[in-house]
Amino acid sequence: MKISISVAATPSPMPQIMFSGGLEHDLPMLAEMGFDGVDLFFPDPRAVDAVKVRRLLDENGLKAAMLASQGDLMADGLYLNVPERLPELLERSLYHLEQCAVLNTMPNVGFLRGRHDARPDSFRHMADGLARYCELAAGMGVNVLLEPICRYEIDSVLTTAQALELWKAAGEPANLTLLLDLFHMNMEEASLCGAVSAAAGRIGHVHFVENTRAVPGLGCQALGDVVDCLTRAGYEGFLGLEAVPGPDPEQEARAGLAYTRALLYGHGGR
Repeated sequence: MKISISVAATPSPMPQIMFSGGLEHDLPMLAEMGFDGVDLFFPDPRAVDAVKVRRLLDENGLKAAMLASQGDLMADGLYLNVPERLPELLERSLYHLEQCAVLNTMPNVGFLRGRHDARPDSFRHMADGLARYCELAAGMGVNVLLEPICRYEIDSVLTTAQALELWKAAGEPANLTLLLDLFHMNMEEASLCGAVSAAAGRIGHVHFVENTRAVPGLGCQALGDVVDCLTRAGYEGFLGLEAVPGPDPEQEARAGLAYTRALLYGHGGR
């Protein structure tokens, strides 16, 4: 397994961004620390040159583990479960998917799936929209991530089981895998390892954080057990430190990286 960390191209209102606003500074620093990649956030995707970002990543030996860049769509009320606006969503998603293709990374269908909010046939529309989105992405050589998110932030697809149900309802797109976020799983899953086991073979990325969404080592999550479960599930991708930074993000990033490396090396390394 490899280790990434959350970085935004410009300042972001999202709390779980460890570094933001200066990729020219942040990427060399993170490479020097020893990170393998970054979880990228583009709060204003139209203001970011993906070709330039890819060049910076390559120069620093980093991989883009995922990309969240759909805030402009959701700000305009575009969601996968709103069928009357799905053509517009897909048309405008071309730009985001082109960025993913350039960066050789995956978009996260997190909040873009939409809320149910007692909408008639919301799940069916969500599945249909997800199928169309994955079909569009596949045509561009892009894989897609679907993230279960806790009930305090959304009312749809809270658990790994529900995410797998949506994947099946969407026709089991081959280019769709799950993004498992330990912060959300800690609230929604009866068993972290049970959820990991159920998703084996369909895990595309992991947000590897403490119960408080701090970097690994600053909470009480049984992260060693999670590494064991991921190893048994055959997962070989990134552990992303999508954490809320404290007063010294650089020191916390170094500490979280060292702690995660110790867990990995203690379980057979990378």
